[in-house]
Amino acid sequence: MSEPGQVWRNVFLGIDAIDGLTASQVPNKLFRLADIAFVPDYEGAARERLLELSAQKVTVKALSDQPDFLGRTSVRIDSENVGDWRAVLLKDGLAMLLPETGQNVDDLIRAEDGAIKGRTGMWSARDPDTAYYGVADREDSEATPTARDAIGRFAVIDGEIRSIEHQEWRSYLNFGAHWREDLTIALDATIRDAFAQDEDFQSTMNDWIGQKVRVRGMVESRGGPYIAVQEPLWLCLSR
Repeated sequence: MSEPGQVWRNVFLGIDAIDGLTASQVPNKLFRLADIAFVPDYEGAARERLLELSAQKVTVKALSDQPDFLGRTSVRIDSENVGDWRAVLLKDGLAMLLPETGQNVDDLIRAEDGAIKGRTGMWSARDPDTAYYGVADREDSEATPTARDAIGRFAVIDGEIRSIEHQEWRSYLNFGAHWREDLTIALDATIRDAFAQDEDFQSTMNDWIGQKVRVRGMVESRGGPYIAVQEPLWLCLSR
């Protein structure tokens, strides 16, 4: 077990796998980079980048106190010359942001956003059958895949909230008038209360109407494309 904030300095890392890192100076420890995920098509390129980064000593900081089901501790890793490894991978389009630790991820959001806008790495794909990025509805589409194209896959979707429907245990964010084509996002009571921060959730969320947002998650088919948000930071509002 690690204490949150525990730090190991001046260590060399072994890249046993892209999500299984070791350090000879820290025996019996297995690390994984927190708040990001790797996608199959880019695992090889991501591993090559990690091998390059591992040529120098690093600082490893634990961001969780409990190992995951594979015994890995979620960490941040910094090199003196490049800084946060996660930001490097996101900037290169070799990983996807997947916030999970509750840490501030503003720098990671900016790194990934630059890669998406620059169509770098995984974000270069615009084939509707394979793209990791899309838009919420046809009106925003042009040549970009839509949420409907991404049904059955995990994807990052941009769009503008057009309306919100509140129910007792769930709120629905709608991105268009054609519900069979356009995206719907579902926030359960726990997620929407996290956004409201002890304020009235309906008042808080109704202010979102007309705003651009970015959401990430598994795109399901429930009459139309549908994402049930799993973590508050998986939904980002553009301010």
